[in-house]
Amino acid sequence: MAKPKSYLINYHYRYLLSLLIFTCTCSARQLPRQPSEFNECQLDSIDALEPDNRIQSEAGLTEIWDANHHPELRCAGVSVLKRTINTNGLHLPSYVAYPELHFVEQGTGVLGMAIPGCAETYEEPQWEKGGRPQLQQDRHQKVRYLKQGDLIAIPPGVPYWTYNYGDTPLIIITLLDTSNKLNQLDRIPRRFYLAGNPETEHQEKQSGRKHGEEQEEESNNMFSGFDSRFLGQVLKVKESIIKKLQSPDEEHRKHQIIHVKGGLSIIRPPLEPEIRSEEAKTHREHHGEKKVEEEEVVEDEPGKREHRKWRKETRQHREGEGEGEEEEVVEEKETKTKERFSHHGERKTRRGERREAEEEELKEEKQSRTRTREHEGQRGNFLEETVCTLKLHENIADPSRADVFNPRAGRINTVNSLTLPVLKSLHLSAQWVNLYKDGIFVPHWNMNANSVLYVTRGRGWVQVVNNEGKSVFKGEVKRGKLLAVPQNFAVAEQAGNEGLEYIVFKTNDRAEISTMIGRDSAISATPAEVLGHVFGLSPQEVNELKNNRNEGVLATPDSRIHDGYIAMV
Repeated sequence: MAKPKSYLINYHYRYLLSLLIFTCTCSARQLPRQPSEFNECQLDSIDALEPDNRIQSEAGLTEIWDANHHPELRCAGVSVLKRTINTNGLHLPSYVAYPELHFVEQGTGVLGMAIPGCAETYEEPQWEKGGRPQLQQDRHQKVRYLKQGDLIAIPPGVPYWTYNYGDTPLIIITLLDTSNKLNQLDRIPRRFYLAGNPETEHQEKQSGRKHGEEQEEESNNMFSGFDSRFLGQVLKVKESIIKKLQSPDEEHRKHQIIHVKGGLSIIRPPLEPEIRSEEAKTHREHHGEKKVEEEEVVEDEPGKREHRKWRKETRQHREGEGEGEEEEVVEEKETKTKERFSHHGERKTRRGERREAEEEELKEEKQSRTRTREHEGQRGNFLEETVCTLKLHENIADPSRADVFNPRAGRINTVNSLTLPVLKSLHLSAQWVNLYKDGIFVPHWNMNANSVLYVTRGRGWVQVVNNEGKSVFKGEVKRGKLLAVPQNFAVAEQAGNEGLEYIVFKTNDRAEISTMIGRDSAISATPAEVLGHVFGLSPQEVNELKNNRNEGVLATPDSRIHDGYIAMV
């Protein structure tokens, strides 16, 4: 016996529901990371790292910090890359097997994702020319604007692309969390490109490679490996299109970032400056500078206002279409009934009862259709709002949302799973630190996460101490330097005369720190009697130790010290 229609759930909703359950399950795991190899984090020294590989593209540059070359990154279980995309540069669509966390160091752009099962909510109107519709209207999933200070979470397996529409290079620092439990492969970073045949970012050894086989064969996109005739049957397109999918033209063949001649035209909501510009233009036209008749239509590039008007009218038409038909049916029945009454007065009462019954039936049918539409809408909205409309980015450098602030020392902004819930399933978080001149981030350790620090501006002094009490790093850092600090290693930073700004990626969605000195620190939380015995201090010395530094995690140097970094040496 066949099941009722109401029990049949289509593939789209099944996928979204499974993805939602998968997200909830992943966030509940007790071990979100793959364990490190034996003695992998027994580090005697840590370096401030420069990129060890650079890949030049047609419209940009990719710089890589490979964990295979740096033991501190291997201990943290991450790799890092820096991608510089020039104006009108497009980074090809790709995906990876592990979560990524992107930080926009500079510039503006857009980022698009292809999340499986989600609706293509950005679409253009199907404009007509000469009474005939033009080519099939384009539609795609939501695109996200990028600006300096943005933090973007990319789930594993989700293809994405990035485009720079600004006048300055778009620079993005990306954490590759290869040891995350969501990665079912090994820790070697692998990128799967859907277009082009770009050079591999991270080299790997493959035991199955034959002697003399060229390295170039590794650099193909995902379409290249399928049989061309099979793809032709599946896609229902010409052979020439299949060839372009599998082997792009020589000009773009080996580039990760290509140049888009004339710029990229995609469907996107206007930015606030664009809206103001459009309103100012309309105001001028209204006052006689460029008076245009209301019925005039610009065919080559319809304005945004016309687009919005078209969408509003279309929505109203769709909502009222069913009701209009029912009203016409009712009116037609009323007219015919009145005509029959004029010819058959003796049957007036009986016909009137029939008319009332028909009207009641139509009313009930209309209400039933309305309830069905509402039910379907609620079912779709529940799934799409929980998965497809997840918030995936947050501006971490916004001064107005500082979590810690000291007017003389600096500020700290934190983004974790409380402020960006998607991070709960990715087990990642980040911290933005802006230290003013000579400002200090007091000695502290990450209680439940490894961390990777990347300097975006200024200079400063950093010290790192391991579990044996040895200083594994003590030196200056500046813009472009990368420093990995394993879990529970103590670290302290102080800014120079230029100040110091840096982003810290952390491998826990609720990363927590514990400070060694200052207010609410390990020292201040310990009884004075205990401190006196373990350090051999007098009561007066214990009092000075506990109370001379009443600032929190951000502090200013001793007023008796006037020479920059001397406080850290």
